[in-house]
This record gives sequence, structure tokens and C-alpha cells, in this order.
Amino acid sequence: MQAVGELAGGVAHDFNNLLMVVKGHAEMLLDRLPETSSMRHGIEQMQSASERAAGLTRQLLAFSRRQVLQPRVLDLNEVVSGMIQMVSRLIGANIELAFLPALDLGRVKADPSQMEQVVLNLVVNARDAMPDGGQLTIENF
Repeated sequence: MQAVGELAGGVAHDFNNLLMVVKGHAEMLLDRLPETSSMRHGIEQMQSASERAAGLTRQLLAFSRRQVLQPRVLDLNEVVSGMIQMVSRLIGANIELAFLPALDLGRVKADPSQMEQVVLNLVVNARDAMPDGGQLTIENF
């Protein structure tokens, strides 16, 4: 298990270096493009994906014990709502997605990347359980 952790840490470290190049170039492009450019949306998506990939990298580094988790107080409604577009693409067109945020939801102290990973794992499991399609409801209560 230690060898797997060391391998994961090494790969995550190298991947993170490459990822920072992609993220940096996306930021530079956004700074140079006018607000009305039709290319902005795609570059913003690239930037968002690179931020999510950085979160996955942090998880790998945490697994390899090279990085300490960074728990903070989170609003789970915000965590999930920030993932809805990505989750929609992940589940495909034959599954209808509904997100029902709770109006009086309390806060939780957790690592944001870990919480996103939990949601992604649940979504992937739900998708795999519905090969013929269906409805996936994410409800905070």
C-alpha cells in the first residue's frame, strides 16, 4: 500500500505541474479576450476543469500523505450547485438530473475536494445503476 501511495504521489505531483501550465494559459487567454468573445465560454470551461483536476490532484497527494487535507466550513448547496454542469455531462442525455437544495441546510467542516469526490462517486454509481436511463435527484436535507 505504501508503494501505491508513493506512486500516486509522484504521478499527482507531475500531473499538477502540467496542470498549472494549462490553468495559467487559460487565465492569460481570459485576460486578453474581450468580454464579448465567443471563445470565452470554452476557455472558462477549460479553467473550471483545470480547477477540478487540481482538486483531484490534491486528493491523490492526500492519499499518498504528501499533502494535508484542507477542511473548511462549507455550504453543501454551493458545493453541489457548482458541480451540476459537470455532473450533467457525466450522466449523459438519457438520465434526467434534478437538484433540490435545502433552504435551511447547515454548514459542514470538510475538505472541498473530498466532498466533490463523494458527490461524483454517488453520481457515477447512480448512473451505472440506470443503464436504460431514468431520473437522478440530488437533494440536500
